[in-house]
This record gives sequence, structure tokens and C-alpha cells, in this order.
Amino acid sequence: MNSEWNGSSARVARLTKSGAWQGKQTRMLHSDQFSDRSSAFRIAAVCVAIAGAWLSAAARGEVRVQDVSRLQGLHTNTLTGFGLVVGLKSTGDGGQYANTVRALQQLHRRYEQPVLDPREMKANSNVAMVTVEVTIPQHGARIGERLDVVVSCIGPAKSLEGGQLLTTPLQDSMLMTPDILALGRGRIEIPDPKAPTRGVIKGGATLESDFVYNFIEDQHITLILDESHANFPMAQMVARAIEHELTSEENGGVLERDADGRIVVADNVAVATGPNQVRVRIPSFEMARPAAFMARVLETPIFTMPKQQARVVINRMTKDIAFTGVVTISPTVLQVRGLGTVSVGGGDEKSGGGGLLGVDSEKTGGVAFEQLLQTLSQIKASPEQMIAAVEQLHRAGTLHAQLVYAE
Repeated sequence: MNSEWNGSSARVARLTKSGAWQGKQTRMLHSDQFSDRSSAFRIAAVCVAIAGAWLSAAARGEVRVQDVSRLQGLHTNTLTGFGLVVGLKSTGDGGQYANTVRALQQLHRRYEQPVLDPREMKANSNVAMVTVEVTIPQHGARIGERLDVVVSCIGPAKSLEGGQLLTTPLQDSMLMTPDILALGRGRIEIPDPKAPTRGVIKGGATLESDFVYNFIEDQHITLILDESHANFPMAQMVARAIEHELTSEENGGVLERDADGRIVVADNVAVATGPNQVRVRIPSFEMARPAAFMARVLETPIFTMPKQQARVVINRMTKDIAFTGVVTISPTVLQVRGLGTVSVGGGDEKSGGGGLLGVDSEKTGGVAFEQLLQTLSQIKASPEQMIAAVEQLHRAGTLHAQLVYAE
């Protein structure tokens, strides 16, 4: 179960409903399976070449800065609006939903077709009022680009199948500006027949404004580490890798020089300012082409990975247990419903010693978390029982790792 990854380790345990482990099997091909020895030698030579290429790639650093972080400023935006869907086959809101009736009256007045009596709209079941949403990509978008639209029923409509969204103005979802930023319209498709009140219009929104994000502030860019990698050791390693890449002359560093060719001593190019932020200074001569500089920063290999934090992740939905780093358990005894008493460390691993299930009794200073999972799996513990045991160890303070829940 141990796996080495650029100086760190990661282990994942997936449980079936019966509590059994699911592992990978490796099948070895021997030379006697080939028609002749020369074929085997050729295959071996190819494997050696591939292994050599892989090792050289590993030596260069497999993990890049962009694999563990993103540029500050990369984010999505959502545009929203309220619209009317027409052309439904008697599956709309009908005359009982007052909001739809009022919206229809306003639509008629706008096009100089006033409704003299609101009761005229009561029998209209081919119209539905919907929310309209458009997501702007994290890299931004330009005027005239077409994006997908998501429409959802607000009232009692039963289905949007076959409907057509009338032209709907879309604004910033936070209503920070009153401007119309996009227009949505088009024929609705139902991606999930089990949810007919939610539909999609492919390319149904046309942008009426540019969405251009700024990544540079005071001649600096900021890298935001992913949540799973955010910690002080990782932030420091990212800063060191960028500093080495940009200032080392053997890497073609971007050292600044004066008119006489002398190196200008300046502050560090990259500085870790927190567990999830690294601030990178852009040299003056790179400001004319900042995109190339940012690309180089993101492509920078992290030559030394910090030791992974001891962490246990429990997924409540799938009943999976995953852990990273070195997770150990101090000797303890716990009671698990349906299993009885479980002794972790100090017990008799074979006999159990009066109902106790010993785990790695020789290591009185603590046992590996992996051994506990293996032992519980061998006695056919269910995923729920294994999760309960882990939670008890964490509450008792004998599980030396951070416990995280995922949905």
C-alpha cells in the first residue's frame, strides 16, 4: 500500500459494502511468452528507455507550481435574470401563479398590447416563469461570445420540455452594477428527464460586455495554493522553487542588471506570505510581456516536496477512508458496536487475550494507521464500523492526524 511520490507518500483505502479491500493487481509478462528471444530483448529495451525517460522527468520535477496553485484573479462570475418560457404543452404555471400573470401583463404593455382584464391570462398554461443563469469562465470572456444558459422553474410548472426562452436581460448576480451584461434566449433542452423543470440552452447567452480579469497588482502576481496543499511548508517550497528558477543563472534566470552589466541586488522574487499565498515580483524588463513571465512561473517544477501532513479523510457518502502522510495511533482500547472491544497496541494479535483484538503488539509506542484498517478488514468490519472506530480514536486523542470529512 505504500507508494513513493517525489519524496512523499500517499495511501488510499477503498471499502466495499462487505468491508473488504479493493486493490490493484499487476500482471508481469515474461520473455517466454514471446515468440522469440529477440522480441523479448526489444521489448525490454523499450521498457528501459521509457523508464529512463520517466526517471529523467522525475529528476526534473514532476510537480509544477500550476499543479498545486492558481493565479489570484482567476475566478468565475455568474449572471442572473428572470425570464419567461413560452411554447409549453400545457405544463406551464397556469393562471394560479400571480408572478407569471404580472410578468405577462408587463410584456404585453411593453409591446403595446395592453391587457384590459387580468382574468384574460388565467387560462394560459403554456408559459412558465424561470430563473436564468450564465457562468462566465474563470479566464474571462469578450463581447459577442456565446455561453450556455441554465433555466429553472420558479412556480408550479411541471416541465420546460419544448419551451422557448424569450429574450432575457442578465445582470451581475450581486447586483453591483445596473448594466445589462448579457442577453439570453433560445430553445430549451432537458439534460435529465427526471428533472424536467431544469433545462439548458446551448450557447443561449450573448455577452454584451467584456470580462477581463487583472492578475497584476503593484508589479506583483499572487499564487493561491489549493486547499489540499495549503500549508506553510508547501508555500515555502513553492517560493523557493520559483526563486531558484527565476534567479539561477544556469536556468537562464531573470536577474536584473544595471547599465554596466552588474547584477542588481534586490528583494526576493518570490515570498511565501501565508500558508496558501506566494507573492511573486515581476522584474521591470518583464512587464512588457507579463504573460510569458506568468507562464514560466506556473511551469516551474517544485524540486523538493515537503513531507505530507498526516491527514485522514472520511467520505460520508461513499464510506471511503483515505489518508496521507505518516498516521500513527497510540496504544488504546476502544469499543466498537457490533465488534466488541478492540485493543490497539499491547494486545495479543493472534489470540486477542480475553476478547481483545491486538494490533501490532510489538510496537508499544504506537501502531501504523494502515495496520488498524487491515485488521478491521480481516475481521469483516463494515465501512460504518471502521469509520466509527476512526472517529473514536480521534475523539480520544490517540489518532495522531488531522481528521477531515468530505461529502
